[in-house]
Amino acid sequence: MSQEKLPHILVAEDDTTLATLLKENLKLAGFSTRLCKDGEEAWQTFQKEKFDLCLLDVNMPKKNGFDLARLMRETDAFTPLVFLTANSSEEDKLKGFSLGADEYITKPFSTPELIARLRAILKRSVSSKPEILIKEEVYELAGMKIDIPNHHITFNGIEKKISGTEGELLKLFVKNKGQLLSRNSLLLSIWGRDDFYTARNLDVYINKLRKVLKDNPNVEIINVHGSGFKLMELEA
Repeated sequence: MSQEKLPHILVAEDDTTLATLLKENLKLAGFSTRLCKDGEEAWQTFQKEKFDLCLLDVNMPKKNGFDLARLMRETDAFTPLVFLTANSSEEDKLKGFSLGADEYITKPFSTPELIARLRAILKRSVSSKPEILIKEEVYELAGMKIDIPNHHITFNGIEKKISGTEGELLKLFVKNKGQLLSRNSLLLSIWGRDDFYTARNLDVYINKLRKVLKDNPNVEIINVHGSGFKLMELEA
């Protein structure tokens, strides 16, 4: 495989020893990396280069990981973001997910597990797989066009952008319209595991989808208490 085709990862980490170890392990796993020693350097680099995934330390000088992620999401809704931090508090994890993070990994961590999680994120991220863009994955629902590869939905002539995770979640709902999808099945399909934090992340993305769909009165994602969710197409 040529170097240009390797998944390209931005690593923002102020601990130079850990950053070097990450770079070496990611290289062995088949990734190319760009190391940044603080949040400001990472932000400048992010604006100049295209990355398939960003691995961000939370506690960095000049610009912390949360502030950096907020800036990134203002300009790019699609590139997966993974927080890497020694802080394991529930409040910080939920804050990370609310900013659009795909993962929140606490230190110390298992390198094989980190690599496995990054690969799982890249696998489900359409933007990181150029070959997927040639597939025709466009769905029609209640007068709405859902274009998964190009990350947008169109309704009444108005186009709205959606992230890769939002698209994959919406695709599951459309393919199973009117059917109950359990929380467990959604978590395993999108994140590959079912735990407290991914469950909270699911709630964040359900709310994001509801906001995206709110202008279409004939579509609704309903909560089936204690079981899961259904995408319903209502009669006009």
